[in-house]
Amino acid sequence: MGLTPRSATVAERTGKRSMITLIMFGLLLVGWVGEWPLDIDPVMYHGLWRSPFVALAPMFAPIPGISLFPWQVLLIVLAPFCLASSTGERRHSLEMDRAIFVSMTCIAVTFLWGMARGGSAYFAYYQIWRFLAALLIGYMLMSGLRSAQDLANLGKVLILAALIRATLCVYFYWAYIAGKIYPAPEYVTNHDDSVLWVVAILIVLVWACVKRDKAAGITAALVTPFLLYAMILNTRRIAWVELGLAVPLFYFLIGAGPLRSRINKWLIRVAPFGLIYFVVGLNSDSAVFAPVHALATAGSNYDPSSLTRQEEARNLLHTLVDIGNPILGTGWGRPYDKLESYWSNYNAEWILTLYTPHNAILGLAAFAGLVGIVGIWGVVPTAAYLAARGFRGSAEPVPRAAAMVALGALVAYSAHCYGDIGLQSFQVSLIFGATLATAGKVALWGQELPSERSVTARAGGAVRPAPDDRPTRRPGGGGWRRLKPPRADLVANRDRAPARRHSR
Repeated sequence: MGLTPRSATVAERTGKRSMITLIMFGLLLVGWVGEWPLDIDPVMYHGLWRSPFVALAPMFAPIPGISLFPWQVLLIVLAPFCLASSTGERRHSLEMDRAIFVSMTCIAVTFLWGMARGGSAYFAYYQIWRFLAALLIGYMLMSGLRSAQDLANLGKVLILAALIRATLCVYFYWAYIAGKIYPAPEYVTNHDDSVLWVVAILIVLVWACVKRDKAAGITAALVTPFLLYAMILNTRRIAWVELGLAVPLFYFLIGAGPLRSRINKWLIRVAPFGLIYFVVGLNSDSAVFAPVHALATAGSNYDPSSLTRQEEARNLLHTLVDIGNPILGTGWGRPYDKLESYWSNYNAEWILTLYTPHNAILGLAAFAGLVGIVGIWGVVPTAAYLAARGFRGSAEPVPRAAAMVALGALVAYSAHCYGDIGLQSFQVSLIFGATLATAGKVALWGQELPSERSVTARAGGAVRPAPDDRPTRRPGGGGWRRLKPPRADLVANRDRAPARRHSR
């Protein structure tokens, strides 16, 4: 088989899975399911229990002398190999690379600004190292993801981690909480599992819609209720907000077509039941109506948690406007000024409270100013743009589904950062890093098909792409569909017809 423009362009996507990719997947899985030592993380299971995955705790215990985790050391050691594997081949989206570089540069500038103003390097490190790890993971994974199968396997790793954490949540609730602890705790596992479960739900639902086969439908029907049940037991209302913001996004992304028409029909059918569910849930305390409770109390002026967030937001705005620099903020390593403390009067031993506000996006503005919002956070809208572009430019099911999930994951991550200390969340940062890599890869692959068509045309070759992956639009506007190859008998008749006319 000769080398064609198409085979030269997509050689990366048909290559064998590298060992680097497998190690990266292993690090992500350990990061998502591993449990930290009790003295470092007393929040998990309220310190009452540890699962067998506590065997991974040494991966997250500081190494004496360098204060880094073995997990962090492995990530840093693996980075040069990822950089070396990407040389000579176009495996990175230039836009994503630039956004990551700008974000890291802005973090360095605002870090130095904080140190110059008397900030603490220790607190600054705690504020930003997880976000920096996410940026590094995003860059490294773009080198490791070489094919659509790698993207599919990344989704499977995340679903596996979500199912493990959901199983542990259900077990701990029924074995240690239900009927044994009064009143029941505010949560079961921790806050970070919310995004993990939401993204796993998005993966199975999107794949069922894109693939449209029996196996994908059964998987979604089994996985989704189980993860929703874990979300109910964990009683974190932000999880429902994240899911409620991400799912409608797909409706607008898919565009007009048969799929949206079917969705519209089902929405009309279930709308009366949804309205009844919402009305009944407003007057019920049952856990079955947890989504209603979350949406009804978010931002409420009567909920203590919401009032605490509002007071914290006012303190952050006061810090940005009256104390910090509008361009560079206060700098990392400096606390925000606590002007009000009626609702946000935390315990004195919580020394990190003034460095890690719940509203991490507003905290980013207070600590890093305009440079933080535009330069550091700019990687998020860049990734969203690339994911949307990759969705529009891809014809294969896995990249299209991955692009949709990446958009939903970015929405969930942003909501988590807005409401629940997302910048300093380890598990959530790993999801964010994987999302950055996914958005960059699908955008890169989406550019290859148009570019290879133009190269073939300039070379004088056939412009028509392969029938099995040639996207087109239905006459009259519908959604994207694949052109099926013509039937063999019709081709034969078409080829014989000119001969018969010529003979007459």
